[in-house]
Amino acid sequence: YGMRPQQIAAYEDERETVWSAYNYSGSVSRIFFGLVCAVAIAAFLLSCFDPDLPEYSRILRTPFEIVGGVICGGVFFGTGLTNLVAVTNRGDLYDALMRANFLPLVAGIMIKLWNLMWWSIPFAIVYWAVLCVRDVIHIGMKRYFHERTLCGWFWQWMRNLCRKVYNFVGNINLQERSDRTIFRIVGVNFIILSVLCSLWFFGIGALILYSIILFIVMRKYYRDLSDKYQILLRATNQIAEGNLEVAIEEDLSVFEPFKKEIQKIQSGFKVAVGEEVKSQKLKTDLISNMSHDLKTPLTAIITYVSLLRDDKTTPEQRKAYIDILEQKSMRLKALIEDLFEISKANSNNVTLNLEDVDIVSLLKEVSLELSDKIEESTIDFRWNLPDEKIVLPLDSQKTYRIFDNLLTNIIKYAMPHTRAYIDMKKEGGYVVTTLKNVSAAELTFNPDEITERFVRGDQARNTEGSGLGMAIAKSFVELQNGRLQIEVEADLFRVIIRWPISQD
Repeated sequence: YGMRPQQIAAYEDERETVWSAYNYSGSVSRIFFGLVCAVAIAAFLLSCFDPDLPEYSRILRTPFEIVGGVICGGVFFGTGLTNLVAVTNRGDLYDALMRANFLPLVAGIMIKLWNLMWWSIPFAIVYWAVLCVRDVIHIGMKRYFHERTLCGWFWQWMRNLCRKVYNFVGNINLQERSDRTIFRIVGVNFIILSVLCSLWFFGIGALILYSIILFIVMRKYYRDLSDKYQILLRATNQIAEGNLEVAIEEDLSVFEPFKKEIQKIQSGFKVAVGEEVKSQKLKTDLISNMSHDLKTPLTAIITYVSLLRDDKTTPEQRKAYIDILEQKSMRLKALIEDLFEISKANSNNVTLNLEDVDIVSLLKEVSLELSDKIEESTIDFRWNLPDEKIVLPLDSQKTYRIFDNLLTNIIKYAMPHTRAYIDMKKEGGYVVTTLKNVSAAELTFNPDEITERFVRGDQARNTEGSGLGMAIAKSFVELQNGRLQIEVEADLFRVIIRWPISQD
């Protein structure tokens, strides 16, 4: 209507062109998606034939959600490519380049490169996406979900978090007073704050009232806590002043563990005081016994010197007195030497000349040296020694002194006409030497005290001895990384020496 025939013909030509372009764009889209599917199938088949091909690249382990997002973006990108095909085929892109003064040959090459570049992008994306997703077949759906998806990662993080929270809550010991109290306070406070938050505007006044009440309760609790702390402080001050019998009867609430620790300290102090009293007693006995043992030969020397000065003393008597003086002086000398020896041993001021020593042969040598005294003692010595050598790094002189003191101790204090047993064997990485005998006197002493200085089994001190033999033996054994143990059972006296077979 109102149009000339030429205008109507032009309109019809334009309409056909538009509809033709529309139908052309739809055909291009179908061809595009067909090619995309073909590339996807090809990539999938390639990954099936060579599943280890892309394992070296971390980009092929991209999470599934990111891959899906890129694919969705590629769909929109693909619709734009159909328009690129349309403008290329209609010549619009060529006309635009020509208007920009490009040469026809250059314009044609640029259009082809432009199309090639943009069309390679969607196919590369499809190929990459298929290689990313294809691991579902190789590692399984469950593992793929946990390792290659953001949801799987978030699920594992949430599960680990829940496990940590569960373990934390599970480790709360509501039997302990502190945990139980804190749990109750937090729970009650949560309930109260939840109720106050639901009151809207009126919750402000309720919150003020709640704060006042909380202040009063906390002040009361603080004062109670301060009172219990003062009880604990007074008890520690009394203990520091020497009152070890102080008792805490009150319940100290959160300070209850300190109450138990104070009781342990009291017990420890009592043991320490007992040990100190025992030590003082041993020192007193040491002075008394040392004075007695030193005074006895010294008194005899003074007495016989006075007798020698008497003009009425006959030559025979003088000779006998001189022999006694020599005997007593040697006794006093041996006593002083033993005293110096044990003093050096206790102060670790002894030089050890360590060498390989066959202790079996050494013990036999000591027994041979004491053979005369053993025969005179009427004690039947039973030896149970190994046939092979037992070589240990020891000081031969100190070890000889150990065996000499122990065997001499048996000769002096064992009951006559009884048997004494000397055994040596390897046992659990140690060389164990055991000496057993029946005591002539009743064994009423403490086995731990017999190795102290100037302590003798013969408390009447009728037998000859310094009271230092066992102390010296124990000191020398311990200096050589050994252990000397004394056991008493009725009248049976037993000494056990242990030396480790391998020593540094």
